[in-house]
Parts: sequence; structure tokens; C-alpha cells
Amino acid sequence: MQKTMNTVKNEIINQINDLKPDGLKEVLDFVLFVKVKKTIEPSQAYFWTKTWQRLEKEADEDKKTGRIVGDGTVEGLLKAIKS
Repeated sequence: MQKTMNTVKNEIINQINDLKPDGLKEVLDFVLFVKVKKTIEPSQAYFWTKTWQRLEKEADEDKKTGRIVGDGTVEGLLKAIKS
């Protein structure tokens, strides 16, 4: 079993050696996904990415400072657009 594990690790290293930074970031994101997929529903995984969480934080800040149209709901947005 240990030899197989080392073989797999070496193959992974060989495959990522030539990747550019963006590709390495994708690999890292996937590794993190694999680690947490037991606790996060796979179809919801995107919402736990750093990018999504950053955007959520920005949206929350926009709501706090009033940089939104309407009251922060879809209904409120539509009402504000119509008026």
C-alpha cells in the first residue's frame, strides 16, 4: 500500500510541475474541495469558495452602507426600479 501511495504522490507531482500559477491554484482549490466534500454538499461547494465568500462580504458591506437599490431583496429591487 505504501508503495502505491508514493507512486500516486509522485505522479501528482509530475503532473503539476509544468502548471502555471492559475493551474496550480485550480489544483489547490480542488484539493480543498476533496477535503471538505464530506461536510459540504458538492452542489453547494461553489458557495464556499474564497471568491464567493469575498463577494458575499462585499454585498453585506454594500447593504450596511446603503449602496444598494431597494431594500436588499429581489422584490425591493423590482419595486425601486419601477418607481
